[in-house]
Amino acid sequence: MIEAREKNTRTIDPSRADAFERLASLSDPDLDDLTRALQMRVALNQIDSPALAVDIDGTVLDANDATGSLALNRDDLRGRPLWAPSLWHIADADTVLAPLIESCLDGRTRSRTIDIGEIEPRPLRIEITPIFGPNRSGPHRSVTLLLAELHPLTDRQETDAIIAATAQKLAAAEDIFRAVAEYTSDLVCLHEPDGTFTYVSPSVKRLLGLDASSVVGSQPVDLAHSDTRKALVHALQDASRRGSEPTRFRHRLRHRNGSYRWFETSITPIRDADGAPHQLQSSSRDITQQRETEQNLIKKAFHDELTGLPNKALLIDRMTQAFAASERTQQPIGVLLIDLDGFKTANDTLGHQTGVTALTKVAERLTAIVRPGDTLARIGSDEFVMLCAGTDGARGATVVARRIIDAFEQPFVLEGREVHLGVSIGIATALGDNDSTRVLDNAETAMFEAKQEGRGRFAIHNEADQSLALERLSTEEALRRAVGNNELRLHYQPEIDLDSNCIVGFEALVRWQRPDGRLILPDDFIPLAEESGLIVDIGKWVIREACRQAAQWRVHRTPDQEPVRIWVNLSARQLGDPDLINYVQSAIDDAGITTDEICLEITESALMGDAETATEQLDELRRLGISLGIDDFGIGWSQFGYLQRLPLDVLKIDRSFVAGLGAEKSAATIVAAIIDLAHALGLVVIAEGVETLQQLEVLAELDCDQALGFYFSQPQSPEAFDEVLTPLS
Repeated sequence: MIEAREKNTRTIDPSRADAFERLASLSDPDLDDLTRALQMRVALNQIDSPALAVDIDGTVLDANDATGSLALNRDDLRGRPLWAPSLWHIADADTVLAPLIESCLDGRTRSRTIDIGEIEPRPLRIEITPIFGPNRSGPHRSVTLLLAELHPLTDRQETDAIIAATAQKLAAAEDIFRAVAEYTSDLVCLHEPDGTFTYVSPSVKRLLGLDASSVVGSQPVDLAHSDTRKALVHALQDASRRGSEPTRFRHRLRHRNGSYRWFETSITPIRDADGAPHQLQSSSRDITQQRETEQNLIKKAFHDELTGLPNKALLIDRMTQAFAASERTQQPIGVLLIDLDGFKTANDTLGHQTGVTALTKVAERLTAIVRPGDTLARIGSDEFVMLCAGTDGARGATVVARRIIDAFEQPFVLEGREVHLGVSIGIATALGDNDSTRVLDNAETAMFEAKQEGRGRFAIHNEADQSLALERLSTEEALRRAVGNNELRLHYQPEIDLDSNCIVGFEALVRWQRPDGRLILPDDFIPLAEESGLIVDIGKWVIREACRQAAQWRVHRTPDQEPVRIWVNLSARQLGDPDLINYVQSAIDDAGITTDEICLEITESALMGDAETATEQLDELRRLGISLGIDDFGIGWSQFGYLQRLPLDVLKIDRSFVAGLGAEKSAATIVAAIIDLAHALGLVVIAEGVETLQQLEVLAELDCDQALGFYFSQPQSPEAFDEVLTPLS
C-alpha cells in the first residue's frame, strides 16, 4: 500500500527547467491574479506527467491537462485539500498525505505510494517537490509552492516482493542490528506491533537515566509527556499500517530525574514474509538543545524582548487569523491602540532604566485585562495594541477601553516614587477580510483624536459606531447612577380573582424616572441592564422596594383580611446569583412582612441557561415559604416536564394567547389546554394582558383563576391603590 523515498537533492530535466522557473516566479507580489493563474497553467502543462500546483497549506491551486488520464477533473481538484478523501477514494487520505505535505516544507522532495482503486488495486506514487521563491532566506520561510506529480505504478507485485524480501532480510539480520545498536549514541529500540519495548539500546542510560532492562516490557506512552502522548500513539499505529517508510515525529520523554527531554523519532515497520508487521524499529535522537534554540529564535522573531509580549510581526499574523474568523462568524473584531500619556516625561526625568521598569509594569497591568483568545502586543516604544475578538465591534471595544483607562488610575511605584501614567486609546473595528495595516492606521488616527480631547480618553474611528457606542455608554453610566440616586420607581398592576372580582395581588413593574422628568419603560433599559450586569443591583432594589410597599399596604388591612401579594420578576442573572437567597430573606425581614406577601416569578427563557442551578435556587426560595410562578408561559421553550420538577405555585399565560380569545377559535383551544394542564398539576392560573370584556368572559368559562390587564387597570404608582385597599369603616 505504501512505498516511500526521501531525496536530499534532485536533478531537474532541462525540458522541465522552464516550468520550475515559472512556478518559482509566481511568488512575485507584483503579479496580478490573472497573470499568475495563466503562468501557473502554462508551467503545469510543460510537465508531461499528471501534475498539480499545491499551496503550502495543502490546497490544490490548479492542475495540468495530463491529470485527465487519471480520471481526475481539474475543476474538482481546485480549491480542495490534496488529501480530500473523495479525490482518491480512500478514507484515511488525510493521515497519509497531510504529513507528506508538511514534511516537504523543509525543502526536500518526498514521495508516497497510495492505492486509489475503488475495486481493483490501482497504485499511484505521489511525488512532491518544494518550489522556492526568488528571495530565498531560509529553509522554512522560502518554500512558496509545492508541485505534486502523479505516477501510476504498473507492476505492483514486483514492488510488494521487494518490500517482503527487505523485511525478511531485516528479520534475519536482527543480531547484526543489535550489535550495531550497542554503539550508537541515539536511542534505538525494537517494539511489538502494539508498541511494547522488546529491545532498548544501552544509550537509554545516558539519555534518560534508565537501565535498558527496566524499560523492556513497558510501553512508550509510560515515558511520554501528556502533551505528546497522543502523537506517539498515533505514530505507532501509523507505522504498523505503513509499508517500509519511516514515520517521523517529535515528542517528549521523561528522564529519571523527573525532567523531560525532546526527541525526534523515526519508526519503521519490519514485516514478515507474508507482509504482516511483526516488529517495529525506532530510532530517537535527543533534540532538546536544538528545540530550545529553535524556540528562542522563534520567540525573538515574534516577541518583544523587553516585555515578552507579541511584537508587530506576530500581531499582524494574529490579525489575519482574526479577520478570517470574523468573515466566517460575521462577528466584528476590535483593535485598540494604546499609547502611554506621560511616559516620555517620566523616562527623561527618572532615567532610562526606570523607563524600562515602567514598560514592564505597564505590560503586566495590561496583561491582567486581556481575555482568553485576545492578543496584547507591543509595537513601539510606549505603544501597545490589544486585539479583541468577539467584541460586537465598537460597542464591546469601548467596554474594554474603559477597563484599561480605569486600571491606569492607580499610580506606578518607580524607584520609590508614585508615577501616574495615563493612556490614550484609539479604537478601530473590522469585519471579515481587512488589511491589517489600514486597520492599525485607523486605530492610530483615533488615538491621536483621543489625545487632542485631553488624554486619558478613547476615541473610535468609525463615526457611526462611535456615536452608537458613546450613546450606549452614556445610557449605561446614567443607569448605573440611577440605582444609587433613587431614580427607579415601581408601578403596580392589580391581579383580579375571577370568582370574587377582588384584588388579590399586584405585579410590580419597574420604571426609570430620569432627572429631566421622563419616565422610561422597562423595554428601553432592561436589555441594557441585563447585558451590562446592572440587572442584579436593579433586581435587589426592586425586591426590597416591593417588600417595603407590601408592609405599607399591610397597615391598611383589617386583621381578618388576607394581605395582597406582590409579584416580582427574577431575571436569569439573578437566578445565577449565589447571594439571591440571602438578600431576599434580608428584604423580607427588614420590611417586617411574611413570606406569603412577596411572590417571585421567572420567565421560561430564564431557565434556559443553567436549569439545574435555577432549580436549586427555586427550591431554596420555596423552602423559605415564598410562592413561585412561571411568567409568559407558552412563548419560551415550553417543556411541560419542567412544570412537574419545578417548585411552582402559579402559571401565568402569556398575553399573546389571551389576545386571540373571542376572535380565534384556536386561541381558546390552546388556553383551555394550558389551564387544564396547570390545574392538573395543582397550579393557580393567571391570564395576562386582558383588555376586553369578551376575553374576560372566555377566561371565566375556561375556569381561569385570576387575570390582569388594561381592562382592569394600567400599571400605576402605589398611591393610586391606597384607597381601594383601605377597608370601609
